[in-house]
Amino acid sequence: MKTFVTILLAVFCTASQAQTHHDPLNEREIEQMRDNAQDPKKRIDLIIAFARERVLAIERLHSATNPALSDADKIADLLSDLAVLIDELDDNLAMYNGHSEDLRRPLHHVLDAEEEFQKKIDALNDAATPLQKRRFSAALEDASDSLRSSTETARAMLADQIEKKGEEKSKGKQAREDAEPMRVPPLRTPNPPPGETGTQRTPAQP
Repeated sequence: MKTFVTILLAVFCTASQAQTHHDPLNEREIEQMRDNAQDPKKRIDLIIAFARERVLAIERLHSATNPALSDADKIADLLSDLAVLIDELDDNLAMYNGHSEDLRRPLHHVLDAEEEFQKKIDALNDAATPLQKRRFSAALEDASDSLRSSTETARAMLADQIEKKGEEKSKGKQAREDAEPMRVPPLRTPNPPPGETGTQRTPAQP
């Protein structure tokens, strides 16, 4: 009997986890990520775009004229999706950085976007009612934590990339200069005095 109960509890827990597990990406977004699997910069831009869509959806729900109580639950789901997307962004950056990809420009995009998202999340927290906060405060805190952690990581990674890529550029320039043969400027023939040509004059016959 105890064995049966144990099995039943295990099945129930597994089913509950399957129901609560939620993929933040829809079919269209999954397809876009798959199509750009070999393009790091494009994948980073896509994740930023997907995160921005969630932030805009949160703003629309919260700014509704007569927001329903269920809207707060939807905002909580969107905030959870945002946190997962930011974590996924971090994983992709770490992977590409490990492969020595030049991420200087994408990292600037990441930092600009995350600053934008954090400001909107802070504004949501300031404007939310106590009842709304009870509904999505935990999800909002998770999203804010993910954004702060990601921003710190991106700043450190960008500084490291600038230092390393700058050194590589300097070394490459020096190597090219060392490989080039020394160019010796041609000798310039002085101009002859006025009235003379550059050819040797033949003495006059007596």
